[in-house]
Amino acid sequence: MELSDLAPVLTAEGPFVTVHVGADSAVESAAAHYDLAWKNVLRQLEERGVAAEVRAAVSGARGEHADGPSRLVVVSIPDAEVRLSVPVSTPPAVEAVDIGPLPRLLPLVTDVIARVPHVVVRADRTGADITAYYDTDSVAGEVTVQGETLHMRKGVGGGSQMHVEHRAEDVWTKNGEDIASSADRLAQHVGAELVIGVGDQRELDLVGKALPAAWQGRYVQVPGGRGGDGSEQLVQSRVRDAVAVHVAAATLDLLAEFAQERGQVKRACDGVEDVVAALRKAQVETLLLTTEAGATGTLWFGAEPSVLGTSREEIVALGVDEPREGPAVDVLLRAAVGTGSDVQLVPHQPAEAPNGGVGAVLRYADRDNAAARG
Repeated sequence: MELSDLAPVLTAEGPFVTVHVGADSAVESAAAHYDLAWKNVLRQLEERGVAAEVRAAVSGARGEHADGPSRLVVVSIPDAEVRLSVPVSTPPAVEAVDIGPLPRLLPLVTDVIARVPHVVVRADRTGADITAYYDTDSVAGEVTVQGETLHMRKGVGGGSQMHVEHRAEDVWTKNGEDIASSADRLAQHVGAELVIGVGDQRELDLVGKALPAAWQGRYVQVPGGRGGDGSEQLVQSRVRDAVAVHVAAATLDLLAEFAQERGQVKRACDGVEDVVAALRKAQVETLLLTTEAGATGTLWFGAEPSVLGTSREEIVALGVDEPREGPAVDVLLRAAVGTGSDVQLVPHQPAEAPNGGVGAVLRYADRDNAAARG
């Protein structure tokens, strides 16, 4: 799933019921626990006056407890239509039931932007098993490279031995090139951000040398074997760690870019008002929300995602007869997705973090930004 896939959900006619329910398959009687949680959800909806057909739509979209750690369901109230029903990796502390003007999609957005497409190359000197992942679990494609092997004869020495050694180097180099070519094709196919090598270090070094320059700095090696040695769980853990390091580094790079652009009053803006103004102009390249953003506060919005403001009067002035008010983080997400912006969650502690928990790296700078910052 991509952020752009959420646009039809965010622009549907509301209000909406949004439900987020955890599903712990590790507990005893997990299915019974899941059933009870959904009964509690339906009871809450009935107590809050939600129509029977809407409750039925919610119930029909609940999925099974084994589908994932939690499930997020969005149903539009006017037509009782299920707009979304997907597993989410992080469950809520308790069942979350919301009735409001916009879907509450932050848990899903957090999930989507945390996914890092990557390719794992498990190599030895005879070839490699190459697997592409959309995230840490979802396999997107697989390729096996059967490399050339060199048959050594005993008792070879002198010049013949040197010839054999050179021949072996040539074979390993050719295998590395073939593995790198296959890994590059698969990585491009899935839009991978990272290539991770596991296995024979010498062969992996040759793979790294053969990869196109675009992978410079995005190819890493972790300890482990090609497979079949009982170390798969450990290898998977190391791969997850490598992905986490990549995400952390990318976040720091984004914050550094934001701080630099903000400091020079060029391609960044800071705070809710400036970000709202930039979103209205479809100027935002990446919306930055800190981990504290959205706890409080509301914004106003119209039918189009780019119509948003900090007050009702502001939206009326834009020609909207019936402005609606919603949680600030949901209005910002709707505008960002609707105008094709990326979204990133960043920690709130660094000095580079946006003020007020909201910032943006912009597609272009203009004088309005400089005036607002000046």
